[in-house]
Amino acid sequence: MNILLLEDEKKINDMLSLYLRQDGHTVESYTRAEAALDAFKADVFQVVISDLMLFGMQGETFIKKIRKISDVYIVVLTAKTAQESKLSLLDEGVDDYIAKPFSMKEVQLKLRNIEKRLERQETKRFSFEGNTYTLKTPSNIIMKDDETIDFNSTQACVARVLMDHAMQTFSREQIIAHCLSESEAFDRIVDTYIKDLRKKFENKSIIETVYGAGYRFRGVRYD
Repeated sequence: MNILLLEDEKKINDMLSLYLRQDGHTVESYTRAEAALDAFKADVFQVVISDLMLFGMQGETFIKKIRKISDVYIVVLTAKTAQESKLSLLDEGVDDYIAKPFSMKEVQLKLRNIEKRLERQETKRFSFEGNTYTLKTPSNIIMKDDETIDFNSTQACVARVLMDHAMQTFSREQIIAHCLSESEAFDRIVDTYIKDLRKKFENKSIIETVYGAGYRFRGVRYD
């Protein structure tokens, strides 16, 4: 899995990164929430692991910002063990937590279980002009025929919104609300993302411009 790790204690960060890579995962690790958030917007991750006690932006704030733009699986590292704290974390959009101090074996086993769950993700298939386009959620994996398309996080979000609602028109404002609400994006930036998607789909016609209204994905779902 592609994992984003946010932990400001370097010794713990290095240890987690080492063990996770040894377990076959790809890890991008950060000690500052702002940098981690920028990385998340630029790439596609299956899991985010974040400490709560951070320098600068707190972990809870980081999680809320992630949740506004993605339903990625979030695991927090926390010393807060009270029942109220755990319930609060779940209410904020956290999927799971690991109590500090923790063992690396616990982290490895938890991630293996998460990986199994993500493998059972929902798959939607669409046909268009002789090609098959596949959307897998919640991992936001998008494929053309048997090849995975390389999207960054925002591109994948825009593609998912349109594919999830195939043949339904989405305005620029709706797309911004779903995928760009944390930025100062103006409506015309959506046109750039649509241009990028058409290029990556290798088909200009698959996303139709509905003049005066927005855009829609033209694939026909068949499963």
